[in-house]
Amino acid sequence: MGDVDMERQELNVLRMRLLGAEVRGVSSGSKTLKDAISEAMRDWVTNVRTTYYLLGSALGAHPYPTMVRDFHRCISREMKEQILEKEGRLPTAIIACVGGGSNAIGAFYEFIPDTQVRLIGVEAGGRGTALGDHAVRFRGGAPGVLQGTYSYVLQDENGQIALTHSVSAGLDYASIGPEHAMLHDTGRAEYVSQDDAAALDAVVKLARTEGILPALESAHAVAEALRIAPFMDSHDILVVNLSGRGDKDMGILARELKLQGA
Repeated sequence: MGDVDMERQELNVLRMRLLGAEVRGVSSGSKTLKDAISEAMRDWVTNVRTTYYLLGSALGAHPYPTMVRDFHRCISREMKEQILEKEGRLPTAIIACVGGGSNAIGAFYEFIPDTQVRLIGVEAGGRGTALGDHAVRFRGGAPGVLQGTYSYVLQDENGQIALTHSVSAGLDYASIGPEHAMLHDTGRAEYVSQDDAAALDAVVKLARTEGILPALESAHAVAEALRIAPFMDSHDILVVNLSGRGDKDMGILARELKLQGA
């Protein structure tokens, strides 16, 4: 795990260590997810007989994008069963945040044949539109290869991988899962972005209206739901996939929202 992400994900690091895992920090490059993946791959190919490389997002060389999608498709399978049971019809739209894209491809997959259902992925708009200030691959990236994946990649004019930024560690990555690239290029799914400020505002709104504290990653999807809901009809059904809890982000939330402790 990158040193920067270890700070942002301190609660998860502590949990892993409590469970007996060795967590190694990566101090190279931008010290974020990209660099952690690179170091894990280097270690894996060096010690391939005694180690196993496991990637939790729909990224990387085959078969990882397929494996992760198939493990996560239970999200959309259960979503479809429950919405048909409760409402008797399919949703108007499904919204999910997209970093590498694991929760989103899981939420979208069973609905891909149902073309009347809008599939909306939300990338991290970060703190600005300049390269290095966001993680919006479809708006600011171009096709390229990163860590075994041919997809959209944020890169400079020389093809060097660009720095990224997001208030949420899980969306702070320069590429995106290849199946999302396909859904984008065929027009089956649409991809938008929400910035740091909108995500933070969405955390507060969801916490205070529903008592749910979403992860900062998921808050980007909530922010998009808040944006489009006023333009929808009262009978429309909007499903937002909450891919994580905000407990792990309390340090960031306290700092960004200036929350006071004891």
